[in-house]
Amino acid sequence: MARGFWSWYEKFNSVVRTFTGPAQLGAGHPEAPDIRRADAACPICGRPMTEHVVERSADQRTASRLVCPAPRAA
Repeated sequence: MARGFWSWYEKFNSVVRTFTGPAQLGAGHPEAPDIRRADAACPICGRPMTEHVVERSADQRTASRLVCPAPRAA
């Protein structure tokens, strides 16, 4: 059963690709490196991003976290 489905899928995919073409990767134009200012303000606390820590886990399942610096004593 699996072999029959796979051959049907390959035939279907070849017909669809004649109309759609291969997958389009990228933005469609040459892209420059993403250059960001080092003194950009944090969207959460407003302090410079250079004072923050980005925690990235080793696995791809856990989201990265932005750790804002401790508030300044008044």
